[in-house]
Amino acid sequence: MRIAVVGATGNAGRRVTRLLLEDPRAEVTACARSRARLDELVTSLGPVAGRLTTRVADVDDEARLRGIAAGADIVIGATSHAHHGPVLAACALDAGASYLGIYLSDRRKWDRLRTLHQRCVEGGAMVVDDAGCHPGLPAAMIRFASAAGALRTAWVGAKFGLDWGASGVVGDTVADFLTEVEATDPSVFVDGGWVRGYRHSRRFDFRRGGGPESCVPMCLEEIRELADSGAVPSTGFYMAGFGPLMDWGVLPTSMILARVYRPAAITLFWWGLRTLASHAQQADLILEGTRAADGSPVAMVVSHPDPYVLTAVPVVATIRQMLATPKPGVWTQSGFVEPGPFFDTLAQMGVSVR
Repeated sequence: MRIAVVGATGNAGRRVTRLLLEDPRAEVTACARSRARLDELVTSLGPVAGRLTTRVADVDDEARLRGIAAGADIVIGATSHAHHGPVLAACALDAGASYLGIYLSDRRKWDRLRTLHQRCVEGGAMVVDDAGCHPGLPAAMIRFASAAGALRTAWVGAKFGLDWGASGVVGDTVADFLTEVEATDPSVFVDGGWVRGYRHSRRFDFRRGGGPESCVPMCLEEIRELADSGAVPSTGFYMAGFGPLMDWGVLPTSMILARVYRPAAITLFWWGLRTLASHAQQADLILEGTRAADGSPVAMVVSHPDPYVLTAVPVVATIRQMLATPKPGVWTQSGFVEPGPFFDTLAQMGVSVR
């Protein structure tokens, strides 16, 4: 399998690259803007780096990207900005390759990606985005649980702990993260209809000794797909906060400041993440639901000590399915994967699936 990873020196990109190289059949090309950071990546990979090709490339140089994509079966987008997704997807299709994006769930991005659907069908290619764990896992968890019997309710809560100061996150990523927070749609699907607002928050027990935590609704494209399909009458995704000082102080102040002077808002937000929101690394997603037949409870937990590994492993599991059982078209990761084999692969690769 020939894979090109654009943004290979970022936190998610590095881990995806390493996991891909664990398969001796993989031919991986790592792409990034900085030659120095590519050299650091090669050094960090050790012996497996001998099968890695590196290329300096910028998303703005579409001709160069098409040349890189021409030598790949799948192009992975792991750069900082969600709006890079449609650009990379189009370059991949122009070169006869498929595409997978590790980006935030954004309606504008999906409006552009879905214009590529007919090209994918006609050319036998795949465009898969919202890959990783958040987005990427919530609707897949619900589909997995539904295989044993239809669900009446399905709520997924997520909590991510990260030492922001030591994470190596760059300014572009922080800016994109703030944009996601600003654009959050606090909608959930209840009894066959959408309701919106933070009053619909729910509490989830992440089983770390701290008791249940309040999580705010965050609508993902994969949840919209699931709700619109009529598969579950009541469903939604929820995210735990950063802590009281961050949630009620720094975050709202940053959002107000962003309307006046965005660079200062990003600086404040980044300061808050480093000083107020840093925690020991851990990633947990919890599904709590009920069966349609008898109302019996359903529970599922997916977790890993490293949030970036929990992003990378589902990406590699999805790529394996893309290569083994191609399904031309435009997809969310959760909509594309076959849930049973997908979660089996996650467990085999060290993710806790309970």
